[in-house]
Amino acid sequence: MGMKPSIEMPPAIDPEIKAKETAAEEKLGKEKKKLTKLASSGNYGTIMTGGAGVTEEAETSATLLGGIS
Repeated sequence: MGMKPSIEMPPAIDPEIKAKETAAEEKLGKEKKKLTKLASSGNYGTIMTGGAGVTEEAETSATLLGGIS
């Protein structure tokens, strides 16, 4: 009279899908790490001189407003 219906087990996860998922997660992790590194560098990436500074003489001339030549 009161038989419970049998519950079917879900199909097993395909190992190929699991491998693709882990590969995608690794790729996402690498990309996040790269973007974090770029974001943390800020203005330091724009400095074009070394630790010794600029070694060339600055070129100066008269300006339109009468500056030093």
